[in-house]
Amino acid sequence: MTTLGFNEHDDSYFDEVYDEFMPAAIYRCIKAESQWDPQIDLTPSYQALASFEQQIDDLCQQVSDDHARLDTLLDRFYSEWLFSASGLKVPEYKLNCLSYTLTMRSGSPTTLAILLCHFLQHAKLDASVSITQGEIGVHVAMSEEEGYTIEPTSGQQSWYIVPENVDEENAQEQEPLELIFDEEVYKLFLAQQKWSFISENKFGHALHCVEMLLALLGGDDPYERRDRGYLLNQLGCPKMARDDLQFFVDECPDDPAIEIIQHQIEELEDNNNKTHH
Repeated sequence: MTTLGFNEHDDSYFDEVYDEFMPAAIYRCIKAESQWDPQIDLTPSYQALASFEQQIDDLCQQVSDDHARLDTLLDRFYSEWLFSASGLKVPEYKLNCLSYTLTMRSGSPTTLAILLCHFLQHAKLDASVSITQGEIGVHVAMSEEEGYTIEPTSGQQSWYIVPENVDEENAQEQEPLELIFDEEVYKLFLAQQKWSFISENKFGHALHCVEMLLALLGGDDPYERRDRGYLLNQLGCPKMARDDLQFFVDECPDDPAIEIIQHQIEELEDNNNKTHH
């Protein structure tokens, strides 16, 4: 990948090269931030990303062996570039932003995993974001039988090898991880950012995440409609909130939370009737 030139406070370059870089999830995650924060200047993030990529290009010229390249890049990421989880009291929604992670070199497990995975892929390694027992990580396949899993906040590596005489079913039991790619990584980023905004009562920001998720999911995902209904109610739009919550009730009548949602709908209808009388 070539290094880009940047003009200060000029985001226009991204729109010009957006298609070239797709479907790299990291560019979509960075650009998404302008949806809930239109005033943000993402130029420093793009500059930092391009600078790191150039250093990785140089590294690849010097280190040809895959194992050595992996070790060298991990050492740079954690020891030289000093990426880590934050020890400060930083709001989760900030740590969940790639722009913050790139410029402050601190992030959540999700942003660190997305960034590390991107760097490893840039170094021509077979890396993927992974989920194991609900925990996000990075998986690097060295062959069909051998690879590493990496904990993104610390860089701790676990090596595995699948024995030749293990059948496919047992191999899956030994390696209970899910690999996610491209759009699924982007969805995970948006979903986690949505919940971090909700936890800080930043309902308008969270609504932008829901709208982007609904656009990806076709507009009728009942769980995103449920979340949108909750947010619309918080933002003072009871009629639209009721429509979304009722859609969830109709589509998921056996959901464990259905009674709570129905109670919310009744409250919205009662408040609506009081308003009209």
